[in-house]
Amino acid sequence: MRRMLTALAILLAGAGTTGAQTHDHAIGTSVDELVAVARSLNPDLKVAALEAAAAAAKVEGAGSLPDPKIQLEIENWQRNQPGYAPQLSWWGASRTLKLSQELPFWGKRELRREIAEADARKAAVLRAQVENELVAKIKVAYAEYHAAHLTIDLARDLRARVDTLVRLARARYAQGLGNQSEVTRAEIEKATMDAEIARMAGQRRRAAVAINRLLARPLQAPLIEAPAPRPLPSAEALDLAQLTERAQRANPEVLAQEAAIEGAGKAVALAEKVWYPDFEIGIGAMRKDSELDSYQAMIQMNIPLQGGLRRSEIGEAKGLAGAARTKLESLQIEIGDAIAEAWIELKTARDIEVIIRESQLPQAEIGFQSSARGYELGRIDFVDVLMAEQQLWTANISLIGVLFDQQKQLATIEKLIGEEL
Repeated sequence: MRRMLTALAILLAGAGTTGAQTHDHAIGTSVDELVAVARSLNPDLKVAALEAAAAAAKVEGAGSLPDPKIQLEIENWQRNQPGYAPQLSWWGASRTLKLSQELPFWGKRELRREIAEADARKAAVLRAQVENELVAKIKVAYAEYHAAHLTIDLARDLRARVDTLVRLARARYAQGLGNQSEVTRAEIEKATMDAEIARMAGQRRRAAVAINRLLARPLQAPLIEAPAPRPLPSAEALDLAQLTERAQRANPEVLAQEAAIEGAGKAVALAEKVWYPDFEIGIGAMRKDSELDSYQAMIQMNIPLQGGLRRSEIGEAKGLAGAARTKLESLQIEIGDAIAEAWIELKTARDIEVIIRESQLPQAEIGFQSSARGYELGRIDFVDVLMAEQQLWTANISLIGVLFDQQKQLATIEKLIGEEL
């Protein structure tokens, strides 16, 4: 156990060196890279690891005997004459040295150790739960970072197209083929796209700050400017029944509650043993004057007469055990509902993506190209071009939104099942 704690301390000390290195250069080529950094730097994860190590260290002493007691007694110690203070000399007094040891009733030590082991398992699972939730937050923040990049790229592309429309509107106005309102509308649309680019740049910075905060890096530490989204799992890996079964079986919160149930059951067994007495045995040697006079032997036990106290302890332990089992049942139902909701949202987002890619986006692109060409030839009004541009923008923004939602729901599902798909 001491070696384990030493290794943990070395690991945490080494994490500081790693953290200093990751602050100086851009990271974020993938979610996995960010997760690896977070595992070594995130303070919440370090706290959970230390608490798990503390719970594991407690197991070793949970089933130990209490420390033995040593006692020195002096009898017949004469007082000064006259007066009440004892004489400076022990001459004539009997001195007894006793050594005693408390002995819990059979089975109590083992139960205390088993309770500590269950607590240690729970602490280890809670550490995994902290890591699980941290990873999910990183995945969502990374997806938001990627979505902001896509939106900025889209806005810049449309802004370049609007620039072309502005030049065309000015040329038509100079030739007497258009009017000033068309130029004004084009300029307004260009300013709108500039504002959208600035807004999404701010959103990207906020997402980068969120990532760095989760990684315990300086908030302005650099990140890769070309984030790569995680690939979605196949349809076979997203079977709802299998996902629900995995979540209700392997979710870290479920595992922690199962460890709590085991510990509560052992606590009930220990509470029921309060009706059995604990013992204390001891030996002693008596010395009088300068000679060993005699020996002593002692055994004592407590008498469990306070029935109300013991029944209340047993009742409390049984109540806590029943509450732990009921909480597990409620938790499994809640997780099942959450899995179903995330699965439905993910499937819906994938269906919408197909519709946008195969129908809405191509049609919007064709409509914009056709409108721009028609305006150039003087066949349609400028307002129709702007409407087509807005439809194209809306289609692309909708696509980015459903892609982000897919990544968000995937992160939720993986958090619920406690592992990657």
